[in-house]
Amino acid sequence: MKKVQLLYNPMAGDRSFKYDLDHFLAKFQEVGYQVHIYRSNAKGEMQKFFNTFEPEGFEGIFVSGGDGSLNEVINGMLHHNIDIPVGIIPSGTSNDFARYLNMPDHIEECVDVFLKRDLKQIDVGKANNQYFINVCSGGLFTSVSQNIDLDFKNTLGKMAYYIKGIEQLPNFRPFPLRITTNEKIVEEEFYVFLVLNSTGAGGFQKLAKKAAIDDGLFDFVAIRACSLHEIPRLFIQILRGEHLSEKNILFLQGSEFNIECLSEEDCFYESDLDGEKGPRMPLHIQVYPKMLKVFTNENVEDI
Repeated sequence: MKKVQLLYNPMAGDRSFKYDLDHFLAKFQEVGYQVHIYRSNAKGEMQKFFNTFEPEGFEGIFVSGGDGSLNEVINGMLHHNIDIPVGIIPSGTSNDFARYLNMPDHIEECVDVFLKRDLKQIDVGKANNQYFINVCSGGLFTSVSQNIDLDFKNTLGKMAYYIKGIEQLPNFRPFPLRITTNEKIVEEEFYVFLVLNSTGAGGFQKLAKKAAIDDGLFDFVAIRACSLHEIPRLFIQILRGEHLSEKNILFLQGSEFNIECLSEEDCFYESDLDGEKGPRMPLHIQVYPKMLKVFTNENVEDI
């Protein structure tokens, strides 16, 4: 019998996926699949699941949760060289990568997309020894998704991120970075940087509006140190996707980045990968072209 594996985070988003679980099971069983289920009980468990996972015979691995849950699954799979297509059920708060893949919000439509088996081979990033699928970031707002209270996030949804972000504004200080690519070295002060695989992160969907997840490149976007009165206008441009040519924005593309923090303050050395705690700087970030197969909701040629 054909098999699929479902991993789900019961605490993700509004915690409603448990009511959709039967629909997922019914749809896959109707077409002859045996469904294996794993319920995560704590952060990190989805990644640990793959320590004992036997991939033979499985035709899909599906994850229900947010970007952090997806990051755990990707790291668990790739560290164990598991080559099985991944399907994303966007049941978390932000779901940036699922949104880029045009995945529906409703489980019924999501399962219909999976059963069509439109697959796409996509790039994956690695920062030091940790993989990421959507974004690696540092600086202002980096720790918001990591430290936010779960009940507060589940009650207010994405708005909770913005509220917590505003709380950080009194600490709005630039920090010095050295960014090295194959073509140049940049040494300046910044408020925040993002290394993007897709077009958006943190609910901002046009951060790198021409980015592609299968081009072998990452888009680097950073806000330079500038006068605080310029920031509101800059964020409006970011929302519109009109910021990449701005003088206060550094935009680079490349397959490899080395990012060093030159500050003496320890707090600036933290990084974030897909909403989860990343390695401390310095970071060596590399693209692994077309390393992962994913289910997509678009007309692409099957692979």
